[in-house]
Amino acid sequence: MLVNDWMSSPAITVGVDESMQRAVELMTESRVGMLPVMANGKLVGVVTDRDLKKAAPSSVVLIDVKQVLYHLTHVKIGAIMTNNPVTVFPDQTVEEVAQLLLDRNISGCPVVDHGGNLVGIITKNDIFRALVSVSGLRKKGVQFGLLLEDRPGSIKEVTDIIRRHQCRLVSIMTTYDRAPEGFRFAYIRAFDVDRDRLSEIKAELADTAKLLYVADLREGIRETYGDPY
Repeated sequence: MLVNDWMSSPAITVGVDESMQRAVELMTESRVGMLPVMANGKLVGVVTDRDLKKAAPSSVVLIDVKQVLYHLTHVKIGAIMTNNPVTVFPDQTVEEVAQLLLDRNISGCPVVDHGGNLVGIITKNDIFRALVSVSGLRKKGVQFGLLLEDRPGSIKEVTDIIRRHQCRLVSIMTTYDRAPEGFRFAYIRAFDVDRDRLSEIKAELADTAKLLYVADLREGIRETYGDPY
């Protein structure tokens, strides 16, 4: 999954010399929490809803409303923005960006082409959309959580069982994180699952690998089978 397929484009931007009030209006109208800041057609910073809250008067109760309005209309974005923002390229993977946002503890970043031109913006919400899509969650169906031996063919053995029961595979995700040495976790989602045969499927999977849980999202039934370790 590439950033180019999940970013918001074109990005909604604000000028460096525009007011806080304008940024508030843009965020409210567009339902976004971050705006790239532009000067002479170039990206020079970003401003977030958090920046606006920090820069706003701390107590409206103690000051005149006219002073609040004056503050919002006269403080320029350039005074509160983050300079030299973290950026990513359209041909980077969504997974790379997720790691970057996590490491930097930021909610999103502008996307620029290799010439430095702004082409979009990607946020945590876009990452969530990508995760939901690749996991096949919207298909509902049944997800099987398994602990597999880390050897060639171990995934095929369990997917063959699911296919043999005429189920359709939507997604297969695996990870070594937190898995015991010599094992890995696998999360397999399938739909067109015959619920009358689900007990048989679970039994066959349990005979082949350690079955951790079964989540039937269509029926709202979730079963867990103890500690994976």
